[in-house]
Amino acid sequence: MSIVRISADSTLSDGPNPALAPVQPRRVTGGKAISNVVLLVLGALFLMPLLWLIFASVDSHAGPTIELPRFTLDQFKAAVSGDNLRALLNSLLISTIATIVSTVAAIFAAYAFSRRHIPWRGPALLFILMLAGVPVPILIVPIYELFANYGFLALVPAAIFLGVTSLPFEIWIIKNFIDAVPTDLEEAARLEQANTLQVLLRVVLPVAMPGIAAAVIFGFINAWGNFLVPLILIVASSQQPAPVALFGFFANDVIRYGAMAAYSILYSVPVVILYLALGRFFRGGFVLGGAVRG
Repeated sequence: MSIVRISADSTLSDGPNPALAPVQPRRVTGGKAISNVVLLVLGALFLMPLLWLIFASVDSHAGPTIELPRFTLDQFKAAVSGDNLRALLNSLLISTIATIVSTVAAIFAAYAFSRRHIPWRGPALLFILMLAGVPVPILIVPIYELFANYGFLALVPAAIFLGVTSLPFEIWIIKNFIDAVPTDLEEAARLEQANTLQVLLRVVLPVAMPGIAAAVIFGFINAWGNFLVPLILIVASSQQPAPVALFGFFANDVIRYGAMAAYSILYSVPVVILYLALGRFFRGGFVLGGAVRG
């Protein structure tokens, strides 16, 4: 009787080894080709306005079309001349106030909805979600009458109102993250004689920082890009923000394309900086280790 030994690299079949078979080139089907073409066209549609913005901002003879720029920095000088720089600072102040108001209020409201027994909590949350979808323009007329009666047509009251408009959505964002925080962490902190405020600040918030960072970005952008509310609720022209100042580049007979493009680039810088500053919370994800910091 003979013994047949089978090695680890041998096969039981007489055919060629599939692992050693040559790799077949991928076939490009008609559907894949069409989808790739559509994606390229959509990408070009998004890229062309950005290219125009960059080229026009450094072009001494900028126009409405994309052209190779005749390099100059005069467009940026014109963009920050007059009251344009003050308008950028006004936008920064408005957005900062609105973000602080909305985020702080949303944190306390989200914690209450997540951890406390509130009667009719489900319908209340649905009502808050419905408020997040209410268009601001339909509220601007009664809000204007209210602000005018009490003399609130100024920068700070308008910023507070902008913070209130983003509050419903921020409550939902932060609440979903607080719901995921284990209650065992809070119970352990209470065993150490921590009060509710200490539990919220030292245990819950470090763990829910990705949601809070998302809420901060949403609230800031909501106020930063708003045009109608500052235009209506701020009387003094010296307090108008950058979205209103952008219309100063449109005249009756001429449009300053280059200065408008340069101003638009400067206008986008704070949002990019904010995202880069808070992006580390998204890269880290939901980390429970943050609850034991400090």
